[in-house]
Amino acid sequence: MASGWGINGNKGRCFDFWTEFSECMSHCREPKDCALLREDYLECLHHGKE
Repeated sequence: MASGWGINGNKGRCFDFWTEFSECMSHCREPKDCALLREDYLECLHHGKE
């Protein structure tokens, strides 16, 4: 996530997901502990489950 800013100058649509995932990765023991947050973030980016 480069800056958190969206194309129109507002907060990016996935920035909240990125923030949660990044925070989890900063404090987790193992990366797999944050797998669900990563999945949510990637879903937001790519809309794979729609």
